[in-house]
Amino acid sequence: MNAVETNYDVQEDTKKRELGLKKWAKKFFVRKNVISLIVILVILLSLTQIALSFGYRMGMVDSVRKQSQMNFWLSQNILGFSNKGSESDWYVFWDVWSKLKKEYVEKGKMEDEKLVEYAIRGIVAATDDPFSEFLTYNDYMELNGELAGSFEGIGAEIGKRNGQVVIIAPLKNAPASKAGLRAGDMIVEVDGKSTVDFSTTDVVKLIRGKKGTPVNIVVFRESINERKEFEIIRDKINIPSCDVEFTNDNIAVLHIYNFYDNAVKEFYQAVNTIQERNPKGIVIDLRNNPGGYLEAYLEMANNFFKKGEVVLIEDFNGKQENETKVSLRDGYFKDKKIVVLINGGSASAAEILAGALRDNNNVKIVGEKSFGKGSVQELMPLKNNNFLKLTIAYWLTPNGTNISKKGIEPDIEVKIKDEEIDELGLYDSINLSKDRQLKKAIDELNKLIY
Repeated sequence: MNAVETNYDVQEDTKKRELGLKKWAKKFFVRKNVISLIVILVILLSLTQIALSFGYRMGMVDSVRKQSQMNFWLSQNILGFSNKGSESDWYVFWDVWSKLKKEYVEKGKMEDEKLVEYAIRGIVAATDDPFSEFLTYNDYMELNGELAGSFEGIGAEIGKRNGQVVIIAPLKNAPASKAGLRAGDMIVEVDGKSTVDFSTTDVVKLIRGKKGTPVNIVVFRESINERKEFEIIRDKINIPSCDVEFTNDNIAVLHIYNFYDNAVKEFYQAVNTIQERNPKGIVIDLRNNPGGYLEAYLEMANNFFKKGEVVLIEDFNGKQENETKVSLRDGYFKDKKIVVLINGGSASAAEILAGALRDNNNVKIVGEKSFGKGSVQELMPLKNNNFLKLTIAYWLTPNGTNISKKGIEPDIEVKIKDEEIDELGLYDSINLSKDRQLKKAIDELNKLIY
């Protein structure tokens, strides 16, 4: 058989198959077989749907498994979770997030940015450290304004103690002190809003406002075991950092109100005045000083000690070696007769200065137990102009005393009653007939002089 014959036979076979298919189709597509065709199509579609559904579910299982593996990797390597329980909590977090976004009755009002912000605040709050907090850019700018010595509000340093927002110190000549707020007052309501579970930043936001506007503050005063209500008119707050007065018998009373931006400049102005007057002795008044910048404290401390004397120890609790800060020169006050005044509003750098003067120079401390803020906070920049204010170390006095949550006990305790403070006005000019703490400090100083 040659090639041409073979090709002819194939063509004939193809024609026969085509005729056969036409005959079968003609017979099948009669009325009685239409129903059968529809049934076959329905069965095929159902089988296809089942196959797709099964494939999708298997894909979801695989996706969940992969997501679970990814979450586990993240929890171990990024979030630092050390056990399965922590990983499980992370899943709960996302489960809650999902339900809030899908099921909450007013889910339309919920913003992702707010959810994230409060989630971050909650993480920081879990440290149970009253001085660590997440700051938005607006929070940061408000904090900067206060440390710069100018803002609009009532003029009070606010912090946390035992989970409660308290007045650390009312500031000099500010509406808070004039209205009668005191160091240690617990802020329980602001304009009718309870401050339970509020952060310090939350309370500050409620209190701050435009000059001339009122704010209603309810406090609990432990000394009298009563709630007290104050309506205070907000004002422009210009915070002095330092000044000096002299008694009739030439004793200098050096008031250091804080360690903010202007502290160093105003401190040296006061030092120059003291040098000109050459007083017999000096009372360092640190009452209601809430602290401030570490750098300001270190610069001012150079004036109180001999070169090389320890002025501060930073304890990093094992994260790194402790850092010891020393005086960089012989200070003008190193050989002067000095007594220190503190009270419950003396905090942070004010406590460290008082402790360093006692440890290094055996300086007597008069007044009341200090606040007990012996920790160092660092402002860490985050994305989107946010910041983390985080406690990174403890401040120790030169002999290694940690004052955090303990405060400094005075050598000579002199308590002032609330009614005496109201009558006196803590930052009025020297009045030894009313200010019993200052009078006692001067009496102790005179024992050193004569």
